[in-house]
Amino acid sequence: HFWGSQTFPAIWVFSASKEFRGIRVSDVDIVDPTYTGIMFQTKYNGSQPENPITDTVFTNVSISGVRKSGDAYDAKSGFAIWANEMPEPGQGPAVGSVTFNNLRLTNNYQDIRNTTTTFTINRN
Repeated sequence: HFWGSQTFPAIWVFSASKEFRGIRVSDVDIVDPTYTGIMFQTKYNGSQPENPITDTVFTNVSISGVRKSGDAYDAKSGFAIWANEMPEPGQGPAVGSVTFNNLRLTNNYQDIRNTTTTFTINRN
């Protein structure tokens, strides 16, 4: 662990100080990640998100074997796909949307966690 108590996924989709759009990711297999398969996060300036995640597409993605970590970060683990609702103090929930084409999820503690009202996960 580094950066305090933040846990990191196999793929971290983080919209920060620059525009985040037009991203394409294809042909990915994530097997037995430590905490999470794919996590979506947005940087905030005060209470306002800086840049939403837009026009972002994942195609042919398989995520399997995501388990609870059983350590001090157990509550932040076990999600194949996670729209992070509260990454760390001073940050807010993921903002924007993502599309998955041919997403395969197997043998995970929780396939998709999205408790936000600010992020949409589209699955085709």
